[in-house]
Amino acid sequence: MRSGPFRWHLLAYVLLQAITIGFGYMIPNSCQLGYGVAPLIAGVLVLPGALVGAAAAPVAGSLLDRYGAARPIIVAMSVAVLGVALMVVLVGPDSNVIVIGTCYFIYMLGFSMCFANTMTSGMGYIAPQFKSDGNAVFSTFQQLAGAVGTTVMSVFLGMAQAGTKSGTAEFAKATISGTHWGYVALLIVAVLALLSNLHALMLGRRITVH
Repeated sequence: MRSGPFRWHLLAYVLLQAITIGFGYMIPNSCQLGYGVAPLIAGVLVLPGALVGAAAAPVAGSLLDRYGAARPIIVAMSVAVLGVALMVVLVGPDSNVIVIGTCYFIYMLGFSMCFANTMTSGMGYIAPQFKSDGNAVFSTFQQLAGAVGTTVMSVFLGMAQAGTKSGTAEFAKATISGTHWGYVALLIVAVLALLSNLHALMLGRRITVH
């Protein structure tokens, strides 16, 4: 478990999971409380992203087998970062919820193409006798990342909504403001995940060369 590439891939994996769970919390809540969307519509907004995630995962695995880890992971990570960046830039008080769903779809396309591959690549840098331990580490930190992602996003919303009355225009405005800053935080995390994966791949290449 002292492998540098393994640890950096693990970090990227954890950060990606935190972003995804954070979106899963933030999007339905912000759409209902900030934009006044019905709960059913708010839930449906994340459905296309979930579906593309399920469909793209097998494709991501085949690309990894064909081209190696570096190209598929970095391209997919870049798409994921683009999705989060578009969320920060395009989503505001006057936004249509379709814009939110589209940005999330772009993120999920990139996420689903790099998430499993990040774990696969990281596991390739530990000895066979430690594979089960490696899987356990990824699984444990994945659950932790989910809890952290939800908690952090709820803090952004809670701080913004503090002092406002639920159901009022001021409350909706505060919710949208808190959501925006939550998305900014997720963008920073997404960039860190990209850099973590890039560093892991560079370390792995040095190990291979030597």
